[in-house]
Amino acid sequence: MSCCYNKKDKSLMRLKFYILSILIGIMAGIVIVPFRILLSKAFAIREILFSHEIPWWGHLISFLILWGIGTFIYWLVKKFPLIAGSGIPQAEGAIYGRFKFVHAFKSLIAKFVGGILGIGMGYSLGPEGPSAQMGAYCGQLVGKWFKAGDVMQKYLIAGGTGAGLSCVFTAPLASTIFVVEEVVKYDSARITISALLGCVASGWIAQVCIPGNPYALINTEAPDLSIPVMILIFFGISILISLLGRAYNYLTLTMVDKSKKANTPHYIKALAMAVVTYIMGYFFIDVISTGDIYLQIQGVTFQTGILFLGLIILIKLVFTTFCYSAGLPGGIFLPLIVIGGLAGKWYGLVLAQFGIIEPHHFGYFMFIGMAALLTAVIRTPVTALVLILELTGQFSVFFPMIIVVGITYFISEMIGCKPINDCLYQRMLPPGDNDSTNKIIIPFIVSPDSYMDNKNIKDVVLPENCTIISVSRDEYALDLKDVVFRPGDRIEVKLYSKDLEELYGSLRSMTNE
Repeated sequence: MSCCYNKKDKSLMRLKFYILSILIGIMAGIVIVPFRILLSKAFAIREILFSHEIPWWGHLISFLILWGIGTFIYWLVKKFPLIAGSGIPQAEGAIYGRFKFVHAFKSLIAKFVGGILGIGMGYSLGPEGPSAQMGAYCGQLVGKWFKAGDVMQKYLIAGGTGAGLSCVFTAPLASTIFVVEEVVKYDSARITISALLGCVASGWIAQVCIPGNPYALINTEAPDLSIPVMILIFFGISILISLLGRAYNYLTLTMVDKSKKANTPHYIKALAMAVVTYIMGYFFIDVISTGDIYLQIQGVTFQTGILFLGLIILIKLVFTTFCYSAGLPGGIFLPLIVIGGLAGKWYGLVLAQFGIIEPHHFGYFMFIGMAALLTAVIRTPVTALVLILELTGQFSVFFPMIIVVGITYFISEMIGCKPINDCLYQRMLPPGDNDSTNKIIIPFIVSPDSYMDNKNIKDVVLPENCTIISVSRDEYALDLKDVVFRPGDRIEVKLYSKDLEELYGSLRSMTNE
């Protein structure tokens, strides 16, 4: 009877977990849909701020507004440090136990306001980072409200991260894959299903409230060329995008490092941001903020010019890395999609210049460039493929995207282009977290049919320098001398802090969480 009761109890716990995942998706949708709507409305405000028609004193007022907004955002970041930057490394760190989402509700509001003000006024940052972190905060809050345990809580945060991403892109499948591929870096049915439930709920809300696909009208007709020629073309764009990704990573990480060492007062940083953003907005208003409007401009031909489009790509690249290094709330996905799309269009212009393709084939290379640059920089190839497919709805480009993404991934590995989120995550860690003498304790739950299930603690072989320090069953601590693990047992493992990220996946596999 006790065994049946335990099975029933565990089934109820799993059902609770899935219901909470759906609630997180609904909450993320309620928060992020207004976020998207307000960002779309901000375009009209930017047109007024950077208008060429206003008098000189109007430009002065616009500049002072930008400076004031930047100063206020830096004040928010100082008060809530974890809202700086993308938010995806922060969510990953919260799952590992590196960061604590204290004051989650206040931080959620701060991220919302900071993201709206910064991206809305023209900083070259994406809404997906703030949305992912706001989704993670929703996961934290729902877990707290419904008294989820610490182990369940970290997976609610992971699901919330995916739900936030799904709502901003209306891409539930890609967002679910991103949770597995990047956020938790581990696949299990429980994680996948819970993430999918949250992503579908938030994505559905976004689809109902903000229908339409801005990329659907872009022509993606494939050029009629022989297979050997197409292979050479695919290698060419892969090399171009890989080098562009390497440049992006180098510039971003270099600027982030220099910004940390500078110790410049926040009002001076805000002044620099205001100067650069105002110059960009005055001369290149379509490129500031996310810049995705520029992708929808039709008729980019020889009159636009290879040199001009190349200059736009360079400006967008440098401006994006400059904005991100400033430590303001904002992501990198959408700017990367824009840069990759423009690079694909530039590559098409070059091919058209030599008579290889026609101008109506540019959209074909735009979408390939989007997926390839995401792969080069973030190193999540499956997410990149499915995300661009869900964003554009253009299945005709799927097969060539697979080829170019695969080649780009290989070339990026060869030229040392490391995953940007992992690099940024490492830079966020306090120095003590990488100290070989510093220890950390992380909890796990033993699942049925795992390595530890029905195994005596004496027979469990853990990775080097890992020690089980406690085991509890039904909230009662067990004697460690002769424990036989059962499904549902909560164990705590102590290990060196520097080994956490490397061993976390192995320990999770042993318990089959």
